[in-house]
Amino acid sequence: MNAEIRREIAEFLTHQRTASLATVAADGSPHVADVWFVSDARMQLYFVSSPQAAHSQHLARDSRVALTVHAPGDDPGSIHGLQIHGTCAVIPAGMERAEIQALYMQRYPFLATAAVLLARLRTEEFYQVTPAWMRWIDNRRGFGFKVEWQAGRSGALII
Repeated sequence: MNAEIRREIAEFLTHQRTASLATVAADGSPHVADVWFVSDARMQLYFVSSPQAAHSQHLARDSRVALTVHAPGDDPGSIHGLQIHGTCAVIPAGMERAEIQALYMQRYPFLATAAVLLARLRTEEFYQVTPAWMRWIDNRRGFGFKVEWQAGRSGALII
């Protein structure tokens, strides 16, 4: 992945909080829900959700997802964001989950001061989105500018 674009995307993800998560219902119909997320240096996205939520139920049956993360904009020339296709799975209890929870708390510190939200956070599931394909769209560089990546054999995203 181009180092400059990778840095730009990483910076973009640190400023955005909401992703639109698309899942596949049992009847094959699409479903979309907005989730707050955090990301890491590997371009993995993580979110928290109730196992009873419709999208969580879909993911228990079919791990395929699509996401979009975009910046707000008032005109077509300001559109920029990510489109992602990949898979999503629950992060089991353990060290990795604790690290992701800490990352989540760092991003959303107000959760620590809201007892109700903190209690819910401890009972909800943490999910990890592993991208298989990404498209960075940035009309600020010119209308229709985009760069795409596909996961290679190692699972890493490559140009």
